[in-house]
Amino acid sequence: MNKKVSYIISAIFQPIIVNFVIILLIFNYFPSLAALSKNKIITIISVIVSLTLILPIIVVTTLKLTNQIESIQLKKLKDRKWPFLFTCIGYLMSFYLLNKAGVSVIILKYLLAGCISIITLTIVSFFWQISVHAASMGTLVSIIIIINNYLQIDLRLWIAVCISLSGLVASARYFSNAHDIPQLICGFLVGFIPLLVIM
Repeated sequence: MNKKVSYIISAIFQPIIVNFVIILLIFNYFPSLAALSKNKIITIISVIVSLTLILPIIVVTTLKLTNQIESIQLKKLKDRKWPFLFTCIGYLMSFYLLNKAGVSVIILKYLLAGCISIITLTIVSFFWQISVHAASMGTLVSIIIIINNYLQIDLRLWIAVCISLSGLVASARYFSNAHDIPQLICGFLVGFIPLLVIM
């Protein structure tokens, strides 16, 4: 795999994009959430997206524009500190606000797992270039397995597809020299395990 293809795959499967897909899957497949009114769904998704997706984008963009980081891809360990910290804050705020609003425990469990994953990624990133791309793909595989097992929906084909995509993304990150194999495996597990255990 050449570097150009690796960069394209990495861009398509950006963690922010993958996490948004996961949110949509949760609302689409869990009956208690799918039954909510359109306005409630929009409100809940808006809170999650604003604090866990848009906030980190704003932080990264601001840091780049002020030359505080070298790249929006956060290739250097020193560039990850503030974006990851604000992502942690975003998840914690989402959990707090939606818990106060009495939303479904499914959403709260997803956010709690997200908190655990991002806090782990933040701590590890102080000394090791763990893969966030792999972590987001791990979370995607985890939610598909959860839906398959607990809602008794046959998604075995999609599990296989998502695992294959995880391998593709990991290969792209490896061949672009962004991460080594241990960093990719650990990143995947950090995304995969918390959600599977909590939900």
